[in-house]
This record gives sequence, structure tokens and C-alpha cells, in this order.
Amino acid sequence: MSIIQQTPSHTLSKKTIGKLKKVNTTAVIDVLARNGYDPKHVYMPRVKTMLPGIRLVARAITIRFVPARPDAMLEKPSGEKSPEYAGFELAGSGDVIVMESMRSRIMSIGGDIKFLRLKQRKIDGLVCDGGIRDMHTVKNYGIGLWSYGKTSNLGTRVGTPYSTNDSVNVDGILVKPGDYIVADDDGVVVIPRKIAPDIAKQAIEYDSLEEWIRERLDNENLTPGKYYPPDDSIIEIYRKSKN
Repeated sequence: MSIIQQTPSHTLSKKTIGKLKKVNTTAVIDVLARNGYDPKHVYMPRVKTMLPGIRLVARAITIRFVPARPDAMLEKPSGEKSPEYAGFELAGSGDVIVMESMRSRIMSIGGDIKFLRLKQRKIDGLVCDGGIRDMHTVKNYGIGLWSYGKTSNLGTRVGTPYSTNDSVNVDGILVKPGDYIVADDDGVVVIPRKIAPDIAKQAIEYDSLEEWIRERLDNENLTPGKYYPPDDSIIEIYRKSKN
């Protein structure tokens, strides 16, 4: 029996999301690590951007696929009630569809026809550990796409959509509905929902701190070790310089 649940409410404001979109995922990972979240728990190492130059900060709506089997296909709600389409309808601007796709590029999670609905719903992006079809068309939909790569395969013979807004395992990383996904050309990072406001605030400051360090090192013609990686004393000097 399929699982379809509602999405937890946003914990980040549109203003904060706008600021966080200017921050590289590398800074977000550094801040998460400082808060006890090892990169191996929040960074998807094999998921890559399909459309370079796009930055994403969005609330996760999750969809889980399970290995295809004839009896499981019969149990799954059909048509518009299928878990994947239910997820599409729950999502809108400010959201990203995150699909557990069994870590296989031959698991096609969709292409031009399915993703047309994502365009219509103005969904910000899609992240999966499977493959994406019809890139010649979907690249023009205005949706950020991160995956294992392109594929021509028929995904329905490989996987079956099973749940919407359940906890998922994408590229070995836990994603819960309502978590925030930060993605760019360097990769995909998960910010747990409960700590998202604090992590976002720290990441925005940390990005500014790194720019300050680059300027100091360039102006003073010094080795990076003078200021980097920044400890509490360097952060204090930075903060005083901003007052």
C-alpha cells in the first residue's frame, strides 16, 4: 500500500532563501560540519548537475521508488493517484522534488512528458539518484536538475513509485520531507529542517567571512594559513571589522 503524506511547513523565509542562494554549497557543508553534521551525512557525492549555472535552495518533497515487480505494480494507485504524481501536485514554487531512485542511472525517473507538470507547477528543481530522459526538451523547462546522468532507458521496468513525503535514501543520504536542499555546480547538500534557520544564518555569514579572508590574503600577499581555516579569533576579527 502506497504512502502519501503532506509536506511540513517552511522554516526559511523567502528573504533568507534568496540570500542563501548566493552561498556556495562548499560554505554550507563547512557550516554543517562545524555544527556536528559530517559531510558523509549531508552531501550527495555522485549526484551531479545536469544544467550548469543553476543554484537551488528549496524545500524537499520526497518520492521513493522501490524495485519493480508485477504484483507491486498492481498494488500501486494508478494514473493521477500514483505517488509520484501526488508529489508533483503537492509541490510548487520554492519546492524541489527529491527522488530515491535506487542509485542506478538505468532507473529513469522521467522525461519531457512527466516533467512538463513540474514546469506548470513552477517547481524549482528535481534531485534524484537515477537517470533523466529527454534532456533535449527538459533542459528548456526552467527546472534545476541534479541526477546520476542522462538515460534512454524505460524506468517503469526498473522501479515503482511507492511513497510520497516519506523519509528517503538518496545517494546514501537521508532526506526527510521539509528538509532544505542546497545545490549548485559543485553538488547537492541537505540541511535538516529543524536546524535550517540557524544553519542558513551561519552559512550566509560564513560566505561573507570567506570573501573577507580572500581580500585580506590578496591585499597582504600572505599564505592562506594566516586566516584559513578560520578559528574563533579570526571570526571575531572579521565581525569587528564589519561593525
